[in-house]
Amino acid sequence: MRTLRRLRHDKSYVALLKIDGKTVRKVARADVGGLAEDIAFSPDGRHLYVGNFVDGNIDILRVEGDSLAKAAGLALPGHPASMRGSTP
Repeated sequence: MRTLRRLRHDKSYVALLKIDGKTVRKVARADVGGLAEDIAFSPDGRHLYVGNFVDGNIDILRVEGDSLAKAAGLALPGHPASMRGSTP
């Protein structure tokens, strides 16, 4: 009989990708909370919101050219359920 193990990680990460013609490359990476499940850009494209299931919060990252910087966090009364964003 096989035993299934559940793996838990305290952190997740998001990657910022840049598309140049037919080339896609990773330009930045940022650590966020546990089990990141939702992600959306702000309407102006200058911030990235990441919902973290394990931590029950939202990490707010600032997009600065080809880099990501942690700007703030927002505690939630429960787990983030879903998030929507619009195209900047």
